[in-house]
Amino acid sequence: MRRYETVWVVNGDLPDEDVKATIDKFTKVITGQGGTLVSVEEWGRRKLAYKIEGAVRGYYVLADFAGLPATVKELERNYRIDDRVIRYLTIKKSDKVDLAALEAEIAAKAKEAARLQSEREAASEAAATAAAAEASAPSTPMEPAESASISIPATEAAEAESAVEPDKEA
Repeated sequence: MRRYETVWVVNGDLPDEDVKATIDKFTKVITGQGGTLVSVEEWGRRKLAYKIEGAVRGYYVLADFAGLPATVKELERNYRIDDRVIRYLTIKKSDKVDLAALEAEIAAKAKEAARLQSEREAASEAAATAAAAEASAPSTPMEPAESASISIPATEAAEAESAVEPDKEA
């Protein structure tokens, strides 16, 4: 087995359901040909540098996988057949793949994804709790701020006046 990365661009004018269908289709082609899918990254809709088949925007998808050369051949054959795909590129990352290391990498990525998802859920839960607390808090009118005056004892005030004014008898 060899390690590959493939990027394909789906016409950006298509609805999200069609985009998801193409992602499912091509990941099934990889796994159906005996390949091992490491990860699939959806880069989303982006403006193209130039029009491709009349499209101005494209939805980019990256798949990292291990497979045989026949897997790549079948995958690229499907890219050419599918009218929704406007560009694709597959590169070979390495000639040999250690399956045990590959499985460990897949497990680590799954664990990281689960951790990120739980952090997102905790953050959204905290935001929802804060919003609920803010909404349920009684609205009380603001009290005027107390004046910030400094009080000086009378003896100190008299000493300060005499120090400032010159002595009139002299």
